[in-house]
Amino acid sequence: MKRSTLLAHSILWAAAILASALLGAPSTLTLLLLPSLATISWVVSLRDSPAASCRA
Repeated sequence: MKRSTLLAHSILWAAAILASALLGAPSTLTLLLLPSLATISWVVSLRDSPAASCRA
């Protein structure tokens, strides 16, 4: 993963966790929001990885 992409993902994760904690988000929202963000982040990082462009 590129360094700029990693930095952007880290900032988005920090913002999501801080917003959830500071705003006192209900646990159901946290249980839905954070795993969905994790899934999206994982899919995007897989798509951007050098191995994704390799064809066997």
